[in-house]
Amino acid sequence: MKKTIVIFAAVGVLVGGLMLNWSSVHALLVSRPDFAAQHVEPVVMYSTDWCGNCKMTRAYLRENDIPFFEYDVDKSPEGQRQFKALQGNGVPLLLVKNNVVRGFNPEAIQDALRH
Repeated sequence: MKKTIVIFAAVGVLVGGLMLNWSSVHALLVSRPDFAAQHVEPVVMYSTDWCGNCKMTRAYLRENDIPFFEYDVDKSPEGQRQFKALQGNGVPLLLVKNNVVRGFNPEAIQDALRH
């Protein structure tokens, strides 16, 4: 009887831990799709036309001759699907050689391009 209670308690703790940390566990179990492989450009940008940080990122990429493919997540169903799969919650979101860069972050862009 004591063994059964201990086993149920251990299972309960494990299940509870999994439930509390499900997003982390899910990320480990399910690999992120390689959307970057679908493009020849080293950068894929998920953006909108009204976003100020998107405009700065776009200008930065152009000024530094960094080729990029852009999805407007307000207008492109495919872009919106990929954005959601990447757990996008703000724009711009960039895939730089399949590394996620969130927001306008020139240092992170350059770092990801080097790797």
